[in-house]
Amino acid sequence: MKTKGLLLIVGLVLGTALLVGLPGCEGSGSPDTGDLDSYFANNPFVSDPRDPTSPHDLDVTPASAMISYIGQAVSFTVKGGRPVYHWDVVNGNGAITGSPGDGGQAVYTANTVAENSIVVYDAQGHSAIAYITSTATNALTISPTTVTLTNNSAVAVFAAGNGRPPYTWSVLNVNGALNTTVGTSVIYTRSAAGDNAVTVTDAAGSSASAAVHQP
Repeated sequence: MKTKGLLLIVGLVLGTALLVGLPGCEGSGSPDTGDLDSYFANNPFVSDPRDPTSPHDLDVTPASAMISYIGQAVSFTVKGGRPVYHWDVVNGNGAITGSPGDGGQAVYTANTVAENSIVVYDAQGHSAIAYITSTATNALTISPTTVTLTNNSAVAVFAAGNGRPPYTWSVLNVNGALNTTVGTSVIYTRSAAGDNAVTVTDAAGSSASAAVHQP
């Protein structure tokens, strides 16, 4: 009996030693991550999110353009992504038309001197945006904006600025007349009592008016 008991104890000790020495047995519930660590070290994982509206795949030039008169046209070009391309605008301040074929170019035409945004999409739904800005300093002006003429035959000189020449001129009624209807400036002459107005219109269709007080 003593011999059998001794053999049992020796067997248990040897079995435990063998289990501890086996590879992959690192304790309770602890997996062997050595191979995984080596794999990721040699094959780094790169996150590549698939955002269908990501602008990074497309490049539109120019990135912005300034509008200074009605009817102004600006050309845009897109690169990257996958043709065919489709162009759109976010508001009615202008319209855009893509070129025939793959639509890689487009022309924006201003309906008014105001801000807008242009969006171009590729065949995979990716997009890029360009911006339309405007500046009031380039809007058509008339100077002076008001005059007072107290006597018949009294005159005033009006001048146009900015906008898009050539300019055309007109008066509101027959209480005064202009020496010409074209040019950068005109001479207005009072012919009768009664207020009047002088209007200048540029080649883009914008207009500006001045008040003529004639007591």
